[in-house]
Amino acid sequence: MKIAIVAGADRAFGTEIVDRLTRDGYAVRSCPANEAVIAGLPRADDLVQVLVVNIPVHIEDMRFAEITDDALATALQMLVFDVVAIVQAVLPRMAEGGRIVNVAARGHLGAWGGVHWMAANAALIGLTRSLALELADDGIRVNALAPDFAGERWDTPQTRIQVASAVAFLAGDEVPMLTGETMLMDGGRSLRLSESRKR
Repeated sequence: MKIAIVAGADRAFGTEIVDRLTRDGYAVRSCPANEAVIAGLPRADDLVQVLVVNIPVHIEDMRFAEITDDALATALQMLVFDVVAIVQAVLPRMAEGGRIVNVAARGHLGAWGGVHWMAANAALIGLTRSLALELADDGIRVNALAPDFAGERWDTPQTRIQVASAVAFLAGDEVPMLTGETMLMDGGRSLRLSESRKR
């Protein structure tokens, strides 16, 4: 039995990720927050093949001077401390050759509004790369998926299915050399699209 855990299944993209992994043959244990991860773990003799930590980021119309300590602490809690707690809870039960996929946003590239979220998102990318190095000897691959920000115009039922497909790709066995990477998935919106116009 292939087991996948989806932490943050109650957030944007969560339902689609659970549906896709279920169709791919995983027995999916989903939980809304890190407090429920322990309860969602399989029996002691079953190992986890895939862990998805789903923390989509929403843009906040908050200038840098308006960012409070509480706002910064919330962003770091969700995108760093919660992720560390989730991975530490699941890691002892992960199979050799397991896969970890962190789903956040393209905030590590910078964006207007919500510097605290962008900084925390960048920290998650560093965490992902460092975990990939540390867990390489166990054959565990760690990657991140960086879609555009949740709740924006691009965020439709169809694009959520595409995000779930990208998660399934990173969770799969087709590219065993892919680890420590961040897959940007924003339809080119982070590019200067004006450069694509014919001169």
